[in-house]
Amino acid sequence: MAGKTYSIKENRIRKGFHPGFEPQEDGGLAILKEDTTHCLCLRAIDSAAADSRWGRLSFRASYPEDMVCYLYVAALNEDSFYRRNQPVRIDDFLCDSQESTTIKKEFLRQAGALRFVNQTDVLLYELEGRYLYVMLELIGQGQGQITDMKVDLQGDNFMDTFPEIYRERGGFFHRYMSVFSSIYNDFQKDIDNLPQILDLDTCPSRFLPVYGRWLGIDVGDNFLDEEILRPLVKEAYQLNRMKGTKAVLERIARIVLGEEVLVLERNMMEDYIEKEQMAEFEKLYGSSAFDVTIMVKETTTEVQKSQLLFLLDQFKPIRSRLHIIRMKKAGQLDSYSYLDMNARISRQGMGSLDSSQELDGNVRLK
Repeated sequence: MAGKTYSIKENRIRKGFHPGFEPQEDGGLAILKEDTTHCLCLRAIDSAAADSRWGRLSFRASYPEDMVCYLYVAALNEDSFYRRNQPVRIDDFLCDSQESTTIKKEFLRQAGALRFVNQTDVLLYELEGRYLYVMLELIGQGQGQITDMKVDLQGDNFMDTFPEIYRERGGFFHRYMSVFSSIYNDFQKDIDNLPQILDLDTCPSRFLPVYGRWLGIDVGDNFLDEEILRPLVKEAYQLNRMKGTKAVLERIARIVLGEEVLVLERNMMEDYIEKEQMAEFEKLYGSSAFDVTIMVKETTTEVQKSQLLFLLDQFKPIRSRLHIIRMKKAGQLDSYSYLDMNARISRQGMGSLDSSQELDGNVRLK
């Protein structure tokens, strides 16, 4: 079976030496456009066992065609060497900004490093040692990135299934079978990642529109932000069960706006309106029994309004017409306002009086 796989991500990269590159949170490296020489020196990858056999190193790269990529990889059982009769850790030497790239390359050459040019998927069968040292040099100017770098320790799935005579390490048959072993490992990685990809809490945001369509919700193309899209898709089953109800309109508005809204159904309010007020009432709440009004805060943007209508149209009752009204903030009294006799504050809520205010015996706060 395959051995261990070491992923080269943000934490390991930041501990190394990376002039000309900018580490990214997703574990990749962005190539800085203004530099012409880019160098990455990693601290040792420790297998914890002497004479470890290394398998495959691979990464994804995108950069202009006129740039040249040099990859140096060495394996040693020691993590230090003597320089000017003083012990020096190899990690500190490779990651020292005062040391030139030329000296570092010469050190790796003398340590038996393998050198690859413009290759992103290489075999390390010739290397044996506890510590693996990796140096990547990119020469040229332009933009691009290095992502998904990983190293396999041994990582050979098929060789152990053949008779001993066929197991010559680094031979033709070994290299030939490594092609299928690499493909198998890549497939296995994708299979192992399926639970994470299918989990709505951890899946990449680019998959959310696909899952939304699977669950019967049209989420458009890059129309909704991730903070709206993820909870919407997670609750798709419950939202579909409530389709056509007042509750689903309130819940979707809560997801999009992040706050509660007021949903008013015209046919439920008509009996409480006096005839002389009906004209004004219909201007605000519509003239049909199928009109539904959603009251939101004045701070709601036009983008949020469009997102809200786009989603609500998929869940509203048949034949209903939606209206969104943005409400202004309620009035407030400053500290120098006074209440006359029989006056009252009709809106319920928390309030406070400063030390200079007096209340008459007929004044009440309701």
